[in-house]
Amino acid sequence: MKESLEFYNQFDNKLINDYAFGNKRLISAIESLSKYIPIRSKVDVLDIGCGLGWSTYEFSRFFDNSTFEGIDLSPVLIEKARKLFQNQNLNYKVFDITKEVPKKKYDVIIMLDVYEHIPVDARKGFHQSLLNLLKRDGRIIIACPTVYHQDYLKKNNPEGLQPVDEDIYYDTLQELAKDIEGQVVYFEYKNIWRNYDYFYSVIQKEVEYNSQNLIKDDIDFQIEQQTIRLKRLKDNLGILLEVKKGKKSKSRFQRLAKKIKKKISK
Repeated sequence: MKESLEFYNQFDNKLINDYAFGNKRLISAIESLSKYIPIRSKVDVLDIGCGLGWSTYEFSRFFDNSTFEGIDLSPVLIEKARKLFQNQNLNYKVFDITKEVPKKKYDVIIMLDVYEHIPVDARKGFHQSLLNLLKRDGRIIIACPTVYHQDYLKKNNPEGLQPVDEDIYYDTLQELAKDIEGQVVYFEYKNIWRNYDYFYSVIQKEVEYNSQNLIKDDIDFQIEQQTIRLKRLKDNLGILLEVKKGKKSKSRFQRLAKKIKKKISK
């Protein structure tokens, strides 16, 4: 995993760009999958591979009665997450989930664009870790690129792939469900940039018939406005960006991210 760690330690410019100017893929996942976080007096949530911590923060802001922990293998990203986002119910830690697991158990585990980055030969061990992390009636919330999108990237934009980028089939999700002693209770294709390029899924451990805790369709969840995000970057990280016609500020970060990719691929 050394190559992956080096990659993500240099991934902060790309994620800051996404946060400042919006990333359609991540915004869709945060807003769409929020309804699968149970609304109870207190829910413990683990966001695996949280990166810059944006998704973890947005969820913690809305579900203020619950606790949220974001983990990532990159100390660079976690350091920025801690500076950028603060909430009483929010915590960030450096953690490589493929090597060890937190001692706490969780009601919900979130993986947004994470599961495809687990090597195939490490899946069984990873599944066992997820089983140990989940409470009796816990659930896993997943957003992943489809095999169609992965195939498109391989053929047309290989630079868009990360050091580990595995294909995730529906059968893969069923195998995960079996290993955590659960069931796939939700699966949906999402069109982000192209038809069938992403999917969302929920895997429930110990499915309860007629449970009222699965879906809350009346949730009106929206991420913070861009003006607030830009102000947070300025106040907490000292990064001053402005929205301009032609998105000149954004292109600066895109060039930085592209340079990083070329450097890593050498």
